[in-house]
Amino acid sequence: MKNFEYKKLKYRYVKIWKNNWKLGFFIKKNNILINEGASCINYSQQCFEGIKIYLIKKKIFNLKINLNSNRFQKSCKILLMPILNLFCFIILIKLLSILNYFYIPNNKLGFLYIRPLMLGISKNIGVKTSKKFFFTIFCTPLFIKYNSLNIKSIFSKRVIDNYGHYKIGANYITNIFNNFIIKKYNFDDYIHLNNFFFEEIGTSNFIIYKKKNIFSPNNKNILPGINKFLFLFFLNFKKINLILRIDFNKLSNAKKIISCGTAAYYKSINSILYKNKILKYKKKFFNNFIKYYLKKNHDKNYIN
Repeated sequence: MKNFEYKKLKYRYVKIWKNNWKLGFFIKKNNILINEGASCINYSQQCFEGIKIYLIKKKIFNLKINLNSNRFQKSCKILLMPILNLFCFIILIKLLSILNYFYIPNNKLGFLYIRPLMLGISKNIGVKTSKKFFFTIFCTPLFIKYNSLNIKSIFSKRVIDNYGHYKIGANYITNIFNNFIIKKYNFDDYIHLNNFFFEEIGTSNFIIYKKKNIFSPNNKNILPGINKFLFLFFLNFKKINLILRIDFNKLSNAKKIISCGTAAYYKSINSILYKNKILKYKKKFFNNFIKYYLKKNHDKNYIN
């Protein structure tokens, strides 16, 4: 199995909203029947989340699903979609983890990736919000190792400025094209560039370590990555700078760069190609610290 691809598991959860939330069900069927005029297909009225579940000593462990649920509510609000109760959201994630317990990989191999997804499914041709919504939560096992990357200089701008802050489908269309290009030229990832300022590495936040200081970009065009903020909280550095803009000078003088993604987790950046200049970073620096951080996180926050 490839490290990041869909695999059908036994159970998923589905629920319909039409004026109010209807009764939801755990089902085995994984296909969704949607009208061709649905607003999610024609106008990208849809949002999603990515949650990781680990199995450690036969116990189920998660990384702050309350933060994912808050971010999911925020995405629904900006797209004029119904809000799902936070308590229900968290309970559903826990129940689905238990139902798919036997599909959770050992934490040394990977994790169970859980994706809550909401779609506008009304028969809409006019540009307006849907009157009916479909909510589902499905799972797939992922096997991802800790990686080091070489970044290619494909620098693309977000399609919609100031909406990168939300986890919505329309923000990922440029990633589909860029991922195709970087594989063609044998590079690992690319950087979102906005007016010569660096925002994200592919679909991931990034952290810069420089002179015992931590820097990370933070504006409305950047998704507030849960993995990033957990990592920054754990670092407990005296000087953590969440700044609006990261320019070339900060990138070129950095000692190490860490990429923090939802599914890809943490990756160490080896080099970046930018305007025919290659920026290189220490390969082993911070690697042991990241492994220590992961171990400390695995030792707590169990779902009982």
